Amino acid sequence: MMADDNDTKSNTHKHLSRRATNKAKRKQEKAEKQRQALEVFLPDANNDNNSLVRNATSNTTSVGGKATRARLARENNNSTIANFHAVSNGYEWEQHRPQCGAPILSQILPQHVKIVEYLESKEQEIRIEGKGIHMKERMAVLVDCHGSMDTAYNVGAEHGNELCDFSRLNLLGNFSLTSLTSLAVPPKACSLSTIMHLDLSRNELWDITTDALEPLSATLVSLDISRNCFESLPESIGAMHELKELRATHNLLKPNALRLDVLTSDMKQLEVIDLRFNQKCGKRSLLELLQSTVGDKVEMKLTVTYPPPPPDPSTVNGDRVGASPAVRDAKLLRSQLEPWSTMALRRRLVADFGEELTGDGRGWAGSDISRGHVMDRLLSMYQEEADDKNSSRICNDENGRAVVYVSGASVEESIRDRVLHALKEFWATASLVGNRERPSICAENYMILCSPSMFESRSRNAAKAAAKLTKHKALWDLAFEAMNSVDPMYASQYTAVAVTHNFVGSPHIDKQNCGPFYGFAVGDFEEGTGNVFVECSARVIAAVNTKNRMAKVDGRFPHWVGP
Repeated sequence: MMADDNDTKSNTHKHLSRRATNKAKRKQEKAEKQRQALEVFLPDANNDNNSLVRNATSNTTSVGGKATRARLARENNNSTIANFHAVSNGYEWEQHRPQCGAPILSQILPQHVKIVEYLESKEQEIRIEGKGIHMKERMAVLVDCHGSMDTAYNVGAEHGNELCDFSRLNLLGNFSLTSLTSLAVPPKACSLSTIMHLDLSRNELWDITTDALEPLSATLVSLDISRNCFESLPESIGAMHELKELRATHNLLKPNALRLDVLTSDMKQLEVIDLRFNQKCGKRSLLELLQSTVGDKVEMKLTVTYPPPPPDPSTVNGDRVGASPAVRDAKLLRSQLEPWSTMALRRRLVADFGEELTGDGRGWAGSDISRGHVMDRLLSMYQEEADDKNSSRICNDENGRAVVYVSGASVEESIRDRVLHALKEFWATASLVGNRERPSICAENYMILCSPSMFESRSRNAAKAAAKLTKHKALWDLAFEAMNSVDPMYASQYTAVAVTHNFVGSPHIDKQNCGPFYGFAVGDFEEGTGNVFVECSARVIAAVNTKNRMAKVDGRFPHWVGP
């Protein structure tokens, strides 16, 4: 019997071994198919037939937010130098660095100048009528290198010569002792041994070298690295044994890079650790872990976004309405404004509505003013203008905003018919019913086809994109044919196609777009319905007719599909 058991175990092991071998073989075959598909869409650079990919990669501008700019700057090994005239501790000097960072997203083409001028004049006319002649031009808004509104708070007035102020200098990269001695603190200004407060906020730094903080280890009591590009707290802060206050808000910090061992073992004097507004550090469990680690003597500040905090009772509808664009009522002004960041809403209050101070006399730039309060104030300003009985302007929008109706360029009927036929067959496929690759958008089906040129050559993502594109190449080719019939230059550059079915509402912003997109709709819905609405300015929106037409829309502004 024992022999039989051993034989059974041996057979089982052989069976499992064969299964593992077959699984590995299938995986290898799949990878090989993806590699072959990748070669179809990413041929050798010397191949003359590579024109489409070559145009797509060479003419597409690489843009992005703070994280993308920081990554590109790291790859380019940019050093830390101020890029404009700076003043500190009464001494003036000037340094320059090569222009780098995010390039211009788009430029106004000559054929679009008249359209832009018309939309701007429309906005100006309504703004003057609502706010007065003093608002003929938008109010100036001072912003830092991250696009955040600047505050009027003068740190130097509080700390005097004990402060070394590096804020708002567009410093980029690693902050070193060379920066500290030759750039920020001229020899005659003050001695390093007298510095108690170091302000590096509102720059684009991602590390601080150990030698930069070592001369300050015995005196520094507060360090502010807010509004930078730090993905982890600098290891060098462990040498700051007298540090009482550490501020690292509005960075790119990751939960596993907060150096808890350094904060607890080497920094016994800490009283405040402010890590608010770091998007990846938003879980309540992380806050509880940090607080238990550093102890009750340290005030730990963290912006908790998950689980979502309860609504602020002092606001009308809380900080946000709806968990995603898919569940928001696109007819409501609040839903149309929701895609904007809180800082963009604050800028609108100041620039477009002339607001300077909050009810308690503070400015709208303060980060301690909640999104809910900013939104409530902005909606009330819109309502005041909509309720103005003396207004002579005609606003054909229930929210008081002017609507401009435009139509795209007509696509040939033969192309439209083939596209419609292909889409009907595509969505009728049983395996694709209910396919929603973008669940935050209200649509029965939503699929994205990406050119492998969007990804790093030979990467796994590029291989997957190529395999998917091979499977649905007929749709990609039809989209290219339709696009090429209207705008051949754009057809040679675009890198993604979204194929949707019954897309409705969903006010949102396409944050990954580096320029405008083209919308093209076919189907049996009535003419004049299903328009794409896009915000042109604070008081003007456009209703774009895309039925049987190809229309360019800038998805980097709030847009949605009407009924």
